[in-house]
Amino acid sequence: MGRFCPDCGQQLTFFRKLTSSLCSDCEGNRISKKNREVAELKAERDALYQEIIVKKEIDSDQIEWLKKQEKSEQIKLFFEILSQFESDKEMEKNEIEALGKMQTGLGLTDDEINFEDRLIPHIYTYSIKNENTIPPVSLNIGEGMSNVILKKNEEIKFVVQAKLKEPRIVKLGYEGGSHGVSIRLMKGVSYRVGAHRGHIRKEEQLVDTSSGYFMITNKRILLHPFPGRKSVSIPLEKMLSYNCFENGIEIYKDGREKGYFFQTKNKSSPEVAGMVLGFLFEQQKK
Repeated sequence: MGRFCPDCGQQLTFFRKLTSSLCSDCEGNRISKKNREVAELKAERDALYQEIIVKKEIDSDQIEWLKKQEKSEQIKLFFEILSQFESDKEMEKNEIEALGKMQTGLGLTDDEINFEDRLIPHIYTYSIKNENTIPPVSLNIGEGMSNVILKKNEEIKFVVQAKLKEPRIVKLGYEGGSHGVSIRLMKGVSYRVGAHRGHIRKEEQLVDTSSGYFMITNKRILLHPFPGRKSVSIPLEKMLSYNCFENGIEIYKDGREKGYFFQTKNKSSPEVAGMVLGFLFEQQKK
């Protein structure tokens, strides 16, 4: 370390040089300055948060201020605003738009803000409840996949990646086998009592049979498969029932004893899919 403090030029004592490059006064001044900067930054952040919450909108100046902050801080503030907006269970249109503008302006990815689980349900809930319609869907399928061929006047209303699981009889192995007991009758001759090979134990389980994009259109349920996997198409008028679970949606088709189970990655997807199906079936009644 140097012999003199770089801030004030004061000569450092021998022991001071062992612990710092600054004199004690200058080191204290730097710490105080840093604390003031942190406090000022927090005050600015809190004021920005309150303004967005009250006005339920975010402007370009606020976006520019946020761009100067660390990505982790941007994401943290996004979730704080989101939690406040959804504190009354349902979001208003301007709240959804403010969050969308914040995501776009800061370049936050869907994964970074958990878009599928945190925002999609609110978007669909607002659109169906207040506008009596389903929000438009943007379909971006993976490379190497074929295009989705829709029927005349058919529109995609919901899409998510999913695995198709179907009930299958699975062999779990043998059980109950026994070697029995060997009884010697005479030299070179014996008889085995109670020997049997047991039986095969079987059980019905849900087995992965395909995977791809699970879609709901205004006419049918589709599984647009990944290459090499099988497709599924169920006309809405052929649907007997559907059940929504935390990890997927189960659909029963007329003329088929066993159901289809579409397993989704996101917990909110089955709920939203059920919401869309309920809306479509209500529309058909009119």
